[in-house]
Amino acid sequence: MGLFKSKSNSNKKDDGRPKGDRKKVNYVYISSRKAVFLVTGDIKESRYSYSAPIIPLHGIYYSSKDKRKYTAKELANYFVVLNIDKEDADALRGKKIVVMGYNENEMLFVPADGGESSGNTEA
Repeated sequence: MGLFKSKSNSNKKDDGRPKGDRKKVNYVYISSRKAVFLVTGDIKESRYSYSAPIIPLHGIYYSSKDKRKYTAKELANYFVVLNIDKEDADALRGKKIVVMGYNENEMLFVPADGGESSGNTEA
């Protein structure tokens, strides 16, 4: 009929993965001089560093665990945690979108009220 899911698909999530199957966690550092990412959670302090869950949109990221560089597109299948130092952690607190390595005149910010502005403005 279409009102109910069939039993054969009841063990699958909407993205096709079986229930209980989570994305692998990948801890990364920013390798490129330019990066764009979304901060998706709170910054956490561990014994030696700080970390923040992110969604990478652009840039090259380095994983020290497997000694490999990843592009933002290659990290799409991972739950990505960015390792950062204390100064960067303080600067990232409360931010959602991070653009690193670009000049202000290369960026366009559109505030929530719909007006256009360029440069580093607060929305």
